Amino acid sequence: MQKRLTKSQNKILAGVFGGIADYFNLDPAWVRIIGAALIIFTGFFPGTALYIIAAMVMPEANEVSPRVEKHETDYQTGRPNTMNGDFTKSDNHDEDSNDNQDNKN
Repeated sequence: MQKRLTKSQNKILAGVFGGIADYFNLDPAWVRIIGAALIIFTGFFPGTALYIIAAMVMPEANEVSPRVEKHETDYQTGRPNTMNGDFTKSDNHDEDSNDNQDNKN
């Protein structure tokens, strides 16, 4: 199973630094100290903004990623969805373009 970056169950604020420590197999205390130092020494705004964004984006540890829905029809054209790996045209435009090229010559 592939390793995922998730929030930690051992939270101080939102679990971001704990999740980073879990992902890289580091001591959470050191990651929190380094993270706090970076926030302080970068002038609070960039570090705090990145922490808030990471807290909103990172999933919880026990959260399952959503499954992709497969639709039977294309929502714009209403034609059947042929996204099965076969990327060939289903219309007869190729035949029409060949006829037009013959007429030009």
